[in-house]
Amino acid sequence: MAIDYHQQIMQDSVAQFSRLIRQRRHLDKKIARLEKMVRWGAMELSQSDPQSALPTDVPEAQTGLVGFTDAVRRVLSTYRMWLSPVLVRDLLPIVGFEIDSYEEPLPSVHVILRRLVLSGEALRSRVSSGNALYTWGSGVKESKTHTANPMTHARSGPMKLSRAENKVDLVS
Repeated sequence: MAIDYHQQIMQDSVAQFSRLIRQRRHLDKKIARLEKMVRWGAMELSQSDPQSALPTDVPEAQTGLVGFTDAVRRVLSTYRMWLSPVLVRDLLPIVGFEIDSYEEPLPSVHVILRRLVLSGEALRSRVSSGNALYTWGSGVKESKTHTANPMTHARSGPMKLSRAENKVDLVS
């Protein structure tokens, strides 16, 4: 009786394992396709807007040895849209920074983004969910009010730019 029970558990486990491996292969293919699209988009953006990527005369840009902070700068300056820290982390490999050697890169991304806001290189916005979004400092026209929602661009409520705090706040 115990053998039947253990054998059933093993059969169920093998079936679930097989199903998950197939799902992972499917997801890996989708990820590879989307990664190509994102790389292409970044290339197109950098060609259409020369300031959207780091200059190629920077030695790190030529060798591919980009530091963590410069890689975060590169993500923000290339994509010039409101990004969450998770999206910044996910885009780091696209700009040439491998995060595989970091066990938990997200806390470092948060710290770097905060430093970039303090130095005026990036802008921060808090959306209604309380999450922070970031964009390149020149990615948003500096004026007293903005009409784009950094999260979806669908809401047309005004935002205020606070130069003292280098952040953009949504006004309800």
